[in-house]
Amino acid sequence: MDEAQQEIKEIKGLKKKQLLWGNLFMLVLFLFLNYFLENGKILFLTWVLLISLLIIIALSLYTLISGTIVGTKTTRRIRAFDRKRWGEKKWKLLKITEIVLLTGLGVVLAVLVFNTNFDSPNQTFVGSAFPFIGAWVGYNLGEISRIKKLKEQAAND
Repeated sequence: MDEAQQEIKEIKGLKKKQLLWGNLFMLVLFLFLNYFLENGKILFLTWVLLISLLIIIALSLYTLISGTIVGTKTTRRIRAFDRKRWGEKKWKLLKITEIVLLTGLGVVLAVLVFNTNFDSPNQTFVGSAFPFIGAWVGYNLGEISRIKKLKEQAAND
């Protein structure tokens, strides 16, 4: 087995580990969201989401400007591999796209926060779990397909 195939095998294992941790994080996040929504703490939850988005955007901007990847050892290794595989130009384009999309999401969320009356008694969130579960399933399908593409790439090399 040559060095490139060995690296792909290592990254595949790291991506599986990251998928496991991502699913654990999503489970905990789902439980927190459910708790806060059931207890009428949607305004607090929304501010937490806005602050989290701001931090993620700041870290993405830092990574784009400095080139330094922020995260755990596993995350840094996977992102460095992806950066090398995609090339510098595509990596920067994807990073800029990420920042623009997250900023847009933050602006929309901020507009909703400032234009919604959270004290209204008829605020219901029935079925609010379905979009989250859909995103969770989409996250898993996307990551699994990317891991399989690495397998195919290793087989083709």
